[in-house]
Amino acid sequence: MTATEISPPTAAESVEEPRDTRIRRARPTADVVVPVTAFAVLATLYSLLSVLGHRQLRTSGFDLGIFVQQISSYAEFRAPTSDLLGTGYNTLGDHFSPITALLAPVYRLFPSPETLLIAQAVLFALAVVPLSRWAVREFGTATGIAVAFAYGLSWGVQAALNFDFHEIAFAVPLMAMSLVALGNRRWLPALVWALPLVFVKEDMGLTVAVIGGLVAFWTTGRTRALGALTAVWGLGWVVLAVKVIIPLLSADDSYGQGSKLPPLGSGIADTAHGVVAGDSRAATAFLLLAVTAFVALRSPLLLVAVPTVAWRFLSDNTNFWKPIFHYNAVLMVVVFAALIDAVVRCRRHEQLTERGQRTIFTAVAAFAIVALPFLPMARLATADGWSTDPQVTASHAISDAIPADRTIAASNNLVPQFVATHDVSVFPQRATNTEAPDWIVVNRSDPAGWPTDGAGDDKAVADAVASGYVLRFVDAGIEAFERP
Repeated sequence: MTATEISPPTAAESVEEPRDTRIRRARPTADVVVPVTAFAVLATLYSLLSVLGHRQLRTSGFDLGIFVQQISSYAEFRAPTSDLLGTGYNTLGDHFSPITALLAPVYRLFPSPETLLIAQAVLFALAVVPLSRWAVREFGTATGIAVAFAYGLSWGVQAALNFDFHEIAFAVPLMAMSLVALGNRRWLPALVWALPLVFVKEDMGLTVAVIGGLVAFWTTGRTRALGALTAVWGLGWVVLAVKVIIPLLSADDSYGQGSKLPPLGSGIADTAHGVVAGDSRAATAFLLLAVTAFVALRSPLLLVAVPTVAWRFLSDNTNFWKPIFHYNAVLMVVVFAALIDAVVRCRRHEQLTERGQRTIFTAVAAFAIVALPFLPMARLATADGWSTDPQVTASHAISDAIPADRTIAASNNLVPQFVATHDVSVFPQRATNTEAPDWIVVNRSDPAGWPTDGAGDDKAVADAVASGYVLRFVDAGIEAFERP
């Protein structure tokens, strides 16, 4: 064969790829379309639920007001303080959550509680991207949509959205990225995405330690060493935060949250008894597994949930046990990642047929559909869910009438309506508040129920009037008193 015979074809002789083939190749594939669409839909739904809830007086000073004051401090280049926790109280002396400073630039541009609620909505929705993309790539478009739907409308996520803003919003997408990488044996990304979790909250270091431990257990050589170092990183930040940083910045030189954890022995015994007896811990544990048709039990990724479940169930604070509030949002990510991983493992070992796969994901989607009418998102299907509470309008009118340099003590369910424009403490004031407010704004027709009940509010108002406060405004069941 001559050199001429083996020379490459000239440009004129080259065969051009058909135009329709190039167009098909340029089109977004299902593993892009499904995650992006799911994110857009969920971010919108989450934002609507949160903002409308705020305008219906469903938010509170504890905790939305605290985070507004914290992030507002960062936006003003000050230490993160909250007068709701106590006069000049450094919030890092309550929980170690410096990651919230990332929202300071956004809050500086849009100084409103709704900024935090929308940011949380976006962060929660981001987690659906890696989860649904993994599902699409492993099982196809229909299953990816089912996973996106079931995670996005899961009870744990909705409960968190229904209760103010919390720092764990940052943990949700970080854990989703880390666990999906872990399930796909991409060890380094799994570790890298887990590292920042230590700055979300002091307990998250335990979760980081588990992720690092799993990588160390499953790998060898340099990767095993990196996994071990990640576990040390997580545990080290737990110790540093609980033993050094929080006590140093707290009002009493201690880690106050530690008082909610009884001795380990009695905590384990009480937890075992409570679960067997069917208290709220049993209900939470059941719902955590039922949301994945109990298939998540087949995946070792479920171990990542152990630290969060353990400290909650061991605590003597019964609020931690319940399937409400914000405590279950991070666990939704864990159980859905474990669900996908479990089905992949079963398929890999030929323990599951195609029909079995469809049955599992159909059951998961069915659970989400059946639960939906009983969850907060159902409010969006009613006219009342889109209304604004008259007390919100009245609060804004009162806020406009009070000069910005005046301090306010407000009922817990009114605090978020004033916190972006005034220095606010809760009414009745707590022992940690050392300065008398210029104004008292109290919800007489719908008492917040905390720090006191309606009777406690009545007594606190009577004491305030006796000390010289004068009633200035009455509107929609709200009374505002000024200190001359």
